[in-house]
Amino acid sequence: MWQNFQKVLEKRVNNKKSVVDDKHLVMGISEEVLEKFFGEISKKFIQIKDYKEGFLKIELKNSAWRSEFKLNEKKIIKKINKKLNYQLIKSIKLF
Repeated sequence: MWQNFQKVLEKRVNNKKSVVDDKHLVMGISEEVLEKFFGEISKKFIQIKDYKEGFLKIELKNSAWRSEFKLNEKKIIKKINKKLNYQLIKSIKLF
């Protein structure tokens, strides 16, 4: 999965298109960070729905995952932004 994102990122850099302009890249990298943070099982319970203007919208399948996510929200935001090399994610909206 990372190789696909790396190719897209290289293409964007070569075309001088900003990562900020590509919501699918932001969502893909966010998904990768969440999988690494919570493990493979997270794919069943966490789904990234949208990214717009600094806000990442994430659907959680149950309250246990919501609690775990809320406890780690700031760490997750930092990890995503670090992976993107930009401070893009300001907040995460859960539903």
